Amino acid sequence: MKRFFCLAFCCLLPGFHSFMFPGDIHSAGSPVLTLLFYNTENFFHPSDDPVPGDDEFTPEGERHWTFGRYRDKLNGIARIIYAAGEWGAPDITGLCEIENRDVLEDLVRHPLLSPSGLMILHSDGPDPRGIDIGVLYRPDRIRLLSRKRRPVIIDGKPVNTREIIQVTALLKSGDTLELFLNHWTSKYGGIAATDEKRMAIASQLAAVLDSLLTSSPGRLVLVAGDLNDNSASASVQLLTGGRAGGRLEEIVPSGAEGSYKYQGKWDLIDHVFAGGATDKFRFGAEFVHLPVLFEPDEKFNGIKPFRTYTGFTYNGGYSDHLPVLLRIYRAD
Repeated sequence: MKRFFCLAFCCLLPGFHSFMFPGDIHSAGSPVLTLLFYNTENFFHPSDDPVPGDDEFTPEGERHWTFGRYRDKLNGIARIIYAAGEWGAPDITGLCEIENRDVLEDLVRHPLLSPSGLMILHSDGPDPRGIDIGVLYRPDRIRLLSRKRRPVIIDGKPVNTREIIQVTALLKSGDTLELFLNHWTSKYGGIAATDEKRMAIASQLAAVLDSLLTSSPGRLVLVAGDLNDNSASASVQLLTGGRAGGRLEEIVPSGAEGSYKYQGKWDLIDHVFAGGATDKFRFGAEFVHLPVLFEPDEKFNGIKPFRTYTGFTYNGGYSDHLPVLLRIYRAD
């Protein structure tokens, strides 16, 4: 097993005050749930393991992923989670592109996050690079009822890609939550070549949602994740279309033009949706828009996410995606 050295004496980076949220991010009242979703861009542990897909993210690998670089990223991600939860972890944090449970254990032991008593949900999935979806949750805020891994099936066979993670939980308000966390196939290799996979994942998820919304109409249903498609794409439309005028309603985050920037163009590919018993609640979503998450876009002007690597060159940032924060309040 991989293990990282004790983080008890990790110090805050200079300029921590820049993690303060702007005033308009807050809403009146106490939310019944805060959910953070973040694609953390290749968050590998530096130690080598038997999965060959992690070899480039080791000290001897092509990216020279050292323990020092890992520590810096770990500190940064921990502070982002802490700030998003308004000086404590959100109720649920979904992280994708996590290599293994060791990364999550290092996060929950971080001095900023350890007071929240976070619990971990993680299983090694079938992705050939070894990247998974990990979940951190606060047992003082939600009670876990079940967790299910849903492998992606195409033509009757499981595919070696990230699974859909379904979490069923009881909120302190007494409401039951069904949460589906996603990281769909990327467009690496070409849009046409990968569209079929994203459509297959969307169709599979839509079928599960139709069944759930029919059998348990009183539950709150949330879907979140990096879908690698925007709201107008056919795959995302499968989730917002469907029976009875729509399976889900997309909650479009405020605070930025999108969650990902490619060749100067912002795009919304990290999504949150709500369905089921939505009449009981009101929703607010925004991209976490902290100054430290950006760097100047010298080629295309403006700013862009401050990513960890640009190609194989270490850039020292956090991720090529922006985190999405969802707050849910009782309607009454």
